[in-house]
Amino acid sequence: MMRRIEEASVVVTNPTHFAVAIRYKESEDRAPVVVAKGKDYLARRIKEQAAKHKISIVENRTVARALYASCEVGDEIPPELYQAIADILIYVYKTVGIK
Repeated sequence: MMRRIEEASVVVTNPTHFAVAIRYKESEDRAPVVVAKGKDYLARRIKEQAAKHKISIVENRTVARALYASCEVGDEIPPELYQAIADILIYVYKTVGIK
C-alpha cells in the first residue's frame, strides 16, 4: 500500500487520525481511486510518504472520514463524494499544478 502513495494526486486528512491518498488521472481513471488509506500510525506514515514524494496534503475532516469509512484501497470513490474530491483536486491543480 505505501509504495502506491507516489501515484497519488492528493492526500486528504482529518488532520491526524485519518489519511486517504487519492489518484486521479483523467486519461486512465473513470473516477478518482483510493491508492492508500490509514488510521493513526498508518495515517502518519501516509502523510510522511506524501511529503517525501511532494504530494499535496489537504485537510478536510468530513471528506477524510467519509473516504476512510466508505472506500477500500483500489476502490473508486463513491459518487456522493465526486464534488468534494473535484473541489479538492481543482484547488491542488490551481495551487501546485497537475502531477
